[in-house]
Amino acid sequence: MDDFDNIKQNWKEQPIPKPSKASFKGVKDKIGQVARKQKIANVVLLSTVVVLVAFFFYIKAMEHQSVALALGAMIVVLLVRVLVEFFSLRTLKNLSMTLDIESFKARLIGYYRKRVGVHTILTPLLILVYCFAFWTLLPDFKESLSKGFYNYIIVSSLVLLVVLGGFIFVQVRKEMETLKELQSP
Repeated sequence: MDDFDNIKQNWKEQPIPKPSKASFKGVKDKIGQVARKQKIANVVLLSTVVVLVAFFFYIKAMEHQSVALALGAMIVVLLVRVLVEFFSLRTLKNLSMTLDIESFKARLIGYYRKRVGVHTILTPLLILVYCFAFWTLLPDFKESLSKGFYNYIIVSSLVLLVVLGGFIFVQVRKEMETLKELQSP
């Protein structure tokens, strides 16, 4: 056996470092932060649903099929997103803290992989549907609202879309960093 083989053998025999209790506590703290943010997001989304439902009945949307479909689609999209966050939060809460550190870490990695999938596939799809539904409402807004208010709606919706896109980008980036952190030895 030459020196290279000895070094290679010694490398393979090194003990694999296990996560410490301190890092486990750090992970538990992060889980608490994630859960709080998800609850806040759900409150914001549900508030938006309430506003849209009130608007739906205020303008008597059921009398105009295209408006009813567009507002209904916007409401459904938000409700889908709320349900996704609700089940995600429930999954996070059901991660058993009594598991050994390795098993807990493996389940947490699985959780974050699903979250990244939600943020990169489902959320953009829901945003597209929401935007399309909103876009179909614009001719009705233009016809029934003042020019100034119509322009305000256009500009504010674009600003909101950019802010929302930035928020999603930051959220995906944070969860990707957390996933990388969890996967590192």
